[in-house]
Amino acid sequence: MTLEAAHREPNGPGSPDIRPVDGAVIEVTARFLVPRQELPALQRDFVQKLRDLADLPNQSEVDIQTGPEVPHLRPLPTPVEPELRILVAPRKVVRADGTPVELTRLEFDLLLFLCQNPGRVHRRGALLNAVWQFNSTPSTRTVDVHIRRIRSKLGPDLDLITTVRGVGYRLDRTTEVTIEPDPYDT
Repeated sequence: MTLEAAHREPNGPGSPDIRPVDGAVIEVTARFLVPRQELPALQRDFVQKLRDLADLPNQSEVDIQTGPEVPHLRPLPTPVEPELRILVAPRKVVRADGTPVELTRLEFDLLLFLCQNPGRVHRRGALLNAVWQFNSTPSTRTVDVHIRRIRSKLGPDLDLITTVRGVGYRLDRTTEVTIEPDPYDT
């Protein structure tokens, strides 16, 4: 049977399928660690397996290399620029494109607290204590109003703060925010 066959069942567990190829290049890519001394034996086994699967040892246009191949290095993906930067010293919030987000002092403090403590649900009383320095928990909607204002100023594309109904608020998507601390704060 040839490579042009419609489909060939694998020869055993872990064997690749051979499917029809019309003028395309076949590339096999795998990632695993192999000790350097085992590479020649692994390469011989792989070439033999390819020949067995293809049934075309010398009639094919497929060039099977038997010498050591230099691995192709791919560049690492470029790091994603966070969508929001919080500059602690000047108390500013800046989008990735450089436009500032105008927040009041308390809105800034609330956003900073949530960003410094991500992934945890914070009750309204705990937020009032941490940001407003209230020791008792007054029955107010202050936190809700400030969260709503922060969300509207950040816009719908930066939906960072999640409401946990009946409990409080949590900051998600931490990769989209970076905090640049005060260099003089020790």
